[in-house]
Amino acid sequence: MIQDVKALPVSFYFSPDGTTSFFIPKYQREYVWGGKNWDALFNDLEESPSGHFLGSIICVNTQQDGMAGGRLELIDGQQRFTTISLLFCAFYDKLNAIPNPDRRLLVELDNLESRIFVRASGQWRLEPSEQAQNKTDFQKVLSDLFPKQVKAPKGLSNFGNRRIARAYRYFCERLEGLSQDSVLALLEKLKAAMLVKIEVRSHSDAFMLFESINNRGIPLSAIDIIKNNLLAELDKRPDYGIDRAFDEWKDLIDLLPDPAVQERFLRQLYNMFKYLKRVEVKGCTRATRSNLITIYDTLLRKRPVWLFGALQAKGTTYSALLNPIVARAKWGDAAAAALQDLQRLGAAPAYAFLLWASQVAQSQKWTEGDAVSRLATLLTKWFFWRNLTDMPPTRELDPMFMELVGYLLTQIRSGEITTLDGFVQQTTDWLLARAAAQEVCESRLKGDVYLENYEATRFMLCKLEETHQTRENKRDLWAHDANDRPIFTVEHILPKTENLGPGWVTMLEGEQKDTAAAIRERCAHQLGNLTLSGYNSKLGTMEFLKKRDRKNDQGDFIGYRNGLYLNAELASRDEWNEVAITARTDKMLKDVMSILSLREDK
Repeated sequence: MIQDVKALPVSFYFSPDGTTSFFIPKYQREYVWGGKNWDALFNDLEESPSGHFLGSIICVNTQQDGMAGGRLELIDGQQRFTTISLLFCAFYDKLNAIPNPDRRLLVELDNLESRIFVRASGQWRLEPSEQAQNKTDFQKVLSDLFPKQVKAPKGLSNFGNRRIARAYRYFCERLEGLSQDSVLALLEKLKAAMLVKIEVRSHSDAFMLFESINNRGIPLSAIDIIKNNLLAELDKRPDYGIDRAFDEWKDLIDLLPDPAVQERFLRQLYNMFKYLKRVEVKGCTRATRSNLITIYDTLLRKRPVWLFGALQAKGTTYSALLNPIVARAKWGDAAAAALQDLQRLGAAPAYAFLLWASQVAQSQKWTEGDAVSRLATLLTKWFFWRNLTDMPPTRELDPMFMELVGYLLTQIRSGEITTLDGFVQQTTDWLLARAAAQEVCESRLKGDVYLENYEATRFMLCKLEETHQTRENKRDLWAHDANDRPIFTVEHILPKTENLGPGWVTMLEGEQKDTAAAIRERCAHQLGNLTLSGYNSKLGTMEFLKKRDRKNDQGDFIGYRNGLYLNAELASRDEWNEVAITARTDKMLKDVMSILSLREDK
């Protein structure tokens, strides 16, 4: 698998007399190093003795002698190589600005230019990734330094905000305050720094090496490895090729841009469809982070084209499940609204089942939008109570939904389920049997719900408010401010931790002195003491009547007379105490049950 391993100084890879150049393949991710990485590299060079170790690179080499000429494909190491190239450019910029250069400096400048370009051909020593305009941005750096050799790119906008420009500017600024001798000494350290070059003959060998390195503890993205394995397999097929494969992969990633979501999608896709013979991988009963690479490496080696098609099709559905705007266009308003609620609960395991159920709806010729809408509504209620009670525990959710799929498949194949109504009812009954008991749910609602689960509590309050909104008083309770913080947050009517003012103490205690602190400890986090407010910081420790009647500078009510349904009772009250909190808790509990209960008799 490994053709050659050598520890070589940077000056060997960037030799003025060398004829080898390097390029980053099209499917590699963009340059992502930032300030901490640049700091670490520069500081290490400054502080370490000559011969500092910079790590390893992996190259695909189809030649017998990797350094005899030609272009080597840099599979691993683009971050270091791109950074070193930019540092060489910064050295050239610094030294070229020195007036009246002596012979030694002129030779060094000539050699630097031939480290950045192959002297014999004039081509770039390193051709960066095309992702995120890396290659174009690097061309901009080169054209500014060597205008006769490199043509400036056209239509380049926001250049200075991207990483290539920022890295180059960072190194120029670090070198700016150094003397000529210090710069030349640092340059010698860069040239003497060591890189281990690992050569392999093929993409497949490179990606197998990736996996081997990953298993030894070097953090690599499972998605990157799976992507590279897949593209390497498709590159072998004359009817596909790397360019088409890369473009289609990019389309898939655009649907699911978050790496964590990509990984979850791959895990859930396998778990939901592993009952199919073409999907199941022996020894892998369930996809986890640790076996994900093994699963997809096995599948793509068997049927890479089929697998890629399945990823694209299911990725499109998964993206719609996560994106209400896409869901609205695909399945209608009801499905989009139900999926929005599910997303606000953070019910990630539910998407696995919905991905499978959408396929079932298609195969059974049920209305897919109706299926998604009804099931998402069911799952929203189920996950609300699961999150509030932590029953079942998180570790059991993935296996539970796999078991549910197996149960429903048996019912469909036996003819017990023939309609969407039957499918939804069987799903409801099955999930209900695994939900927390009614008395547990009510106990949690009567307890310190705010402390038990803040997100579930906020969701519950928003749903109560939304249910009673009309077109005239509708407000976006889920809006965020410019800093991406929720505008409406959970407000404690009786302050939860601050020192109570004399008005609060009198109102809480009545004739029973020295009981205010105990009352607050019992009641502060109960449902009846909670509401929603967009002005939490302005209400804070105020006494109840001031909170109730608070206005802003424009004379608008921002306290409990702000028109929210949740505050309707508060707007007409003159006191707030334990009796009032308990009564409001009981009333709100009934409201919650009427809106979010899984049980029809509630």
